Amino acid sequence: MDYFKSKAFEKHRERICNILEQIPPAISPVGWTYKGSFNVGGFEYFGFDESSDLLLVVSSDGRGIIDLAKAEKVARDHTEDFYLDESLLICKGFDILKDKSIKLAGKYGGSGLPIRSKFGDSLRRVSPLFPCEDIIYQPAFEDCFVEGYNKNCVRIYRGFLYCFGFSYSGNYFAIADDNGISFWERNNSSG
Repeated sequence: MDYFKSKAFEKHRERICNILEQIPPAISPVGWTYKGSFNVGGFEYFGFDESSDLLLVVSSDGRGIIDLAKAEKVARDHTEDFYLDESLLICKGFDILKDKSIKLAGKYGGSGLPIRSKFGDSLRRVSPLFPCEDIIYQPAFEDCFVEGYNKNCVRIYRGFLYCFGFSYSGNYFAIADDNGISFWERNNSSG
């Protein structure tokens, strides 16, 4: 008997969907502030510098650098002549990120970005309404799938997701979709 066609599986699936639908939506998790979004025409990838809170964005029209602490674009490179390894999702930086290789998350899958911060909180991708996807913010020691251990989890995103991840400092996280890149800042971050 195929378990995935069984009544037991249907009961399990319904239970999981009910658990996830009880997670409340929120603009920002407790301890975080939604800082805004950047529109990126032709978006393909983004990645965080490992030693700062700079975000490298790769589009069909070149590369850009966003300083998340200042919430502003700080550099733009329209050249198409740069190193991008689409198998390992690594891109060579430029300007203030020159001499750096940045791990990326992409529009077409794959991710070299942290989904858990050094503080223990995490971002979980769930798809009870596939192809629409949710991102659930999980505080340290919580899991959105475990009743009784998910009371502080919140749904911060529902839509047609490209990619997401934390900065290496743990002070920022970003989510990209066809509307651009949205990002959040941890309250009292060293910025």
